[in-house]
Amino acid sequence: MIKNKLKNQILDRIKNIFILFFLIFFSKIYPQNEISIKYIGADHTSNSNYHDGQLSPAIGTKNFQILRANRSYPDLSDNIGWTYNHAPMLAYWRGFFWCQYLSTPMGEHSDPGITFLVKSRDGINWEKPKVIFPVYFFYEKSEKYVDVKNQIMHQRMGFYIAPNGKFLVFGHYGGNDGNGVGRVVREIKEDFTFGPIYFVRINQTWKGNISYPMINSSNDKKLIEACNSFLNDPIRRIQWWEEDYLSEDSKKFYLPYERQKAFSFYSISDSTKIGLFKSRMTTYSLDRGKTWKEPRKSETLKYGGAKIWGQKLENNQFALVYNPTNNKNRHPLAVATSKDGINFNELAVIHGEVPIKRYWGIEKRPGPQYVRGIVEGNGDPPGDDLWVVYSVNKEDIWISKIPIPITRSYTGEINDSFDNNSVDMALRYWNIYSPKWCTVKIKKTPLKSGYSICLTDRDPYDYAKAVRMIDPKKRELSFDIMVENLNNEEFYIDINNKIGRAIISLNFKKNGQVDLKTSPSKLINQFFISKNEWNSFKIKFNFKLSIVEVICGDFNKKIKIDFSENLYPNRVEFRTGKYRMKRKIQEYKSGDQKLPGFDERNSEVQISPTIVYIDNIFSN
Repeated sequence: MIKNKLKNQILDRIKNIFILFFLIFFSKIYPQNEISIKYIGADHTSNSNYHDGQLSPAIGTKNFQILRANRSYPDLSDNIGWTYNHAPMLAYWRGFFWCQYLSTPMGEHSDPGITFLVKSRDGINWEKPKVIFPVYFFYEKSEKYVDVKNQIMHQRMGFYIAPNGKFLVFGHYGGNDGNGVGRVVREIKEDFTFGPIYFVRINQTWKGNISYPMINSSNDKKLIEACNSFLNDPIRRIQWWEEDYLSEDSKKFYLPYERQKAFSFYSISDSTKIGLFKSRMTTYSLDRGKTWKEPRKSETLKYGGAKIWGQKLENNQFALVYNPTNNKNRHPLAVATSKDGINFNELAVIHGEVPIKRYWGIEKRPGPQYVRGIVEGNGDPPGDDLWVVYSVNKEDIWISKIPIPITRSYTGEINDSFDNNSVDMALRYWNIYSPKWCTVKIKKTPLKSGYSICLTDRDPYDYAKAVRMIDPKKRELSFDIMVENLNNEEFYIDINNKIGRAIISLNFKKNGQVDLKTSPSKLINQFFISKNEWNSFKIKFNFKLSIVEVICGDFNKKIKIDFSENLYPNRVEFRTGKYRMKRKIQEYKSGDQKLPGFDERNSEVQISPTIVYIDNIFSN
């Protein structure tokens, strides 16, 4: 074990030396062409006419909702009920995941603004958020009175675990125009209480009142030491550049170039750092972040105006997470991987769902966006997974867990019975979409021994989904289903091809009827199953004769299917709501984004649940 670890460390060191040589060599030969991060695959962009971009999923990815906004019943969300929630950040400390995010009553850059903090033991089940930075009031003199106003919050950086062990959370009062108040800091203590708020850096252009003391006035020398450690870090402090670019020392304290937005970075080696910004701008450093090349646009990376995240993975590969579009759309959220941290390939979907926006607000663009992972040094959760947080529709906050290595295809048989493995092992090859009110969990199996997957849906506007990738060359797929209850929605099982289009669909209704379809409008046959009992399904694929055979009890139906290359079965999808990948993304709950669409009577309460169990998924 020790020998293998030492061998991996030596190979990693050799690889880093090679990459460093590569960067230095080519920067000297081609000085006119700045080295830039590249996407080298043919699929630079997704098909943004579909929410999932018709890309293959990153196998085994789990999507979990941290916050479901609720203005009508704030106690069901964050006890405040504001509906603009955006720009989350992530860290891992003392056995907990920590997430902070911005919030305003309705829309972007609309005062007042606050920052929430929420934590979770496992990254799946999250406690109720707490306000970590409250509303900031300031006053301006008028002719007769003093006008009391308040600020928004805007920050591209959230957490810092200092070398001395202090865990700091940062925020910024003001927008990103350089004229805000400044940067605030607060300590998260080991008993999970919070220290007082201090200003750590005031924006030079700010002329208003300062409502919190400066950090140097603190009696906690270790806290001051931790803040100074961050201020002296030439890499991490670039995350503050956007809001503080008008300061006189900006070109020295940050970068001596035209301001860029939303800096993130990852390390190829101890000395080689890659920097990423919005608008496809990239930079790099060869001297541990002391100096950086002027940011240049990557022509092969395609994404809209949202953030991009880069990270070195546990298997020494690299990942870029972003919205791969050639327009302003912010869906889907996808990941590309690289062996060298420079050339990326094989886009795969992390989050391909765009549920209906429930609340109107300024600049509330639809889709999963503004992604962030755990910054180097800000903790390392158990396991090898990649964890990222993001907002959906700038309304709800989500987290995704992506297994390493990141793959897009599955080969081999399936033998999923969920009885003898841990949850992680049992769901290793399952993609899960699990909102707060639409959970996907492994539970005790009703009416027989063992465990099974349970989809529960109590949300009037969203659904639960579980997807199992399958080997497209396997000729038989079988599974057991028990429908305990259906609400107003049907339950759906789709056998999809590699772009997510259904080859066949099974639509389950409240009365036990099942519609067998080959498209949403093409009904092939109907049959009945027994509710509250286990029903076994078997689907056989005859690729030579272009036939799909569906069997359930006494029902047996053969369907002619054209198995061209794109129509081979790629995955089976279990879903508690209708297919929506082509739904217009600007649609609001009220049907029009210009109408308020919130606070209808009883609109934001849980409904009678759909409960469906899935077990014994086999292929051969």
